[in-house]
Amino acid sequence: MGEHFQHFYEFGRFRISTGDRVLFRDREIVPLTPKVFDILLALVENSGEVISKDGLMKKVWPDSFVEEGNLTQNISLLRKALGEGQNGHQYIETVARRGYRFVAPVQQSSDSKLNAHDQPKVRVADPQTAAFATEAAPSAVYQDARPWNVINSLKRRRALTVAVLLLVAAGAAGIVYSSRSDKAVNGASNVIESIAVLPFVNEASDTDAEYFSDKITESLVNSLSQLPKLRVVPRSVVLHYKRAETDPRTIARELNVRAVLTGRVHRRGDMLSIQVDLIDATNVAQMWGQHYDRRVSDILLVQEDISRDIFENLRLKLSVEEQKQLEAFSLYLKGRNSWNKRTEDGLLHGIEFFQQAIEVDQSYAPAYAGLADCYNMLVVYGISQPKDAFPKAKEAATKALSIDPTLAEARTSLAFIKHRWDWGREEAEKEFQLAIKYKPTYAPAHQWYSSYLVAMGRFDEAIAEAKRAQELEPLSFIGNSHLGWILYLAGRYDESIAHCKRLLDVDPNFFPARRYMGLAYEQKNMYREAIDEFQQGVKLSGNPLMMSLLGHAYAASGRKAEAQRILAELNQQKQRYVSPYTIATIYAGLGDKDQAFKWLERAFEERDIWLMNLKVDPVLKALRSEQRFENLLRRMGLYP
Repeated sequence: MGEHFQHFYEFGRFRISTGDRVLFRDREIVPLTPKVFDILLALVENSGEVISKDGLMKKVWPDSFVEEGNLTQNISLLRKALGEGQNGHQYIETVARRGYRFVAPVQQSSDSKLNAHDQPKVRVADPQTAAFATEAAPSAVYQDARPWNVINSLKRRRALTVAVLLLVAAGAAGIVYSSRSDKAVNGASNVIESIAVLPFVNEASDTDAEYFSDKITESLVNSLSQLPKLRVVPRSVVLHYKRAETDPRTIARELNVRAVLTGRVHRRGDMLSIQVDLIDATNVAQMWGQHYDRRVSDILLVQEDISRDIFENLRLKLSVEEQKQLEAFSLYLKGRNSWNKRTEDGLLHGIEFFQQAIEVDQSYAPAYAGLADCYNMLVVYGISQPKDAFPKAKEAATKALSIDPTLAEARTSLAFIKHRWDWGREEAEKEFQLAIKYKPTYAPAHQWYSSYLVAMGRFDEAIAEAKRAQELEPLSFIGNSHLGWILYLAGRYDESIAHCKRLLDVDPNFFPARRYMGLAYEQKNMYREAIDEFQQGVKLSGNPLMMSLLGHAYAASGRKAEAQRILAELNQQKQRYVSPYTIATIYAGLGDKDQAFKWLERAFEERDIWLMNLKVDPVLKALRSEQRFENLLRRMGLYP
């Protein structure tokens, strides 16, 4: 093949040849399916601009009708092929409610030429995957075969296409493992079939970092234990080696394992620095080592990153079904990490990850529970209306329980729905108690049960459950800030403020803590401090809930014109759901009781989630002497 004119796009370590339809990482070809390549090219050609999902689908599938899930799946494969999330890299941004944008700097050139014999070879797991990769990039050379010969060979392999596609998808996710059976220098197999994860070392004199060390160790043991071909030493056994300066080879002999995983954790403010090493004790060699720098709030994501990298280096021979299970688990962890952020982008990304996990494995119950939790939180943070999101949440939670009736995550999701949407007090408490019975260590079950208890006026029980959630996940920002919320509703304002301040010292951008601290300040008549916290919360989140809290603080402090301005802004909201309950609180602050009850009635009609706090919410204390207030409590089953 002679020289031919080429056009290139370059970003990071990657280079796209548009003529040959090939993506290179350094000198190696990255195997992409044709549609994934089309999506990448469309995004790169419009770098910095938002391309709508509909526009992207029309460009990539111009003559076909496809569902949005096809685009989501292909975007996921592309992100994995680019290695998004590794070392903090991001190339494709999801723009909520709009589409996608390529965010990395892109350079173009049109004067480069390549000879066919100069092109790199595809490096993939096996010949079938290589053949499929060559179909995606016809000009690539594999084992010195000419491209037309490769294509002719492919025509004879059509029956293998589905299996090959699964392998390529798994390879893009980083879960295809080498099937080499060659022997090491000393004659031992390269495949690792047994491993011990030693307790990670806390390099800082910090009890919080100690928690992270233990949490990562536990997570990795749980993740690796999912591999059917790998024997993993139980965590209870390896705990005996905590703080022991023992040679990993000695430990390997004592535990009868081939490999030992060691790690060190150092925390600096809201950042974690983690060093992980995989040691082959038989060959007395380091198989792999990696350093990770992540934010504390991304604890689940770093666990997923480490697990994936370990899987790649264990050289296990996994079946397609086993690869599918691992990919579903990986997507689930990413979904939970996104859900934990509680931002609009985080929740929408979480939905995408959970849906992708379900597409990979439709019987994976935890993904349905995660989907339910995301829909629940879309209502809490004013992103969706209750009537739109709660039925979807209930459907997902019910589906999860139909697969696994003992799944605590799904029981907790359903309990939340029964409390906030169905207003079923007894049913909700029963579900919370079942969730805790099935998995006593599941922190969100204790957290949301405390919300139920505080709404019922059972303050001591509520505080105990919130503290239990904090004990289970001491550095979970959501769990910790929730204790501030319960202390506030229980009337313990100074404790709530002190608690939230400690959280904001670690992460000043965590807006739920600002919400609870502002509410506590307001009840102490510290309006300037309360308004400052709510203003910060609005900037950080932009959600209507924070705006309404700011409006009430303005009203309660006598700044009526500014409160009216907030009311006008909320009434003009078109993109987000505005809770009628929160509007009622602003009118209550202004002293307009008739308007406050008008909006509370609307909240009753819409089954507003915040209405369940009516009995204990200090913001509405000026209305409690009214007969209308007592009647509303009776209709909701909250009286006496």
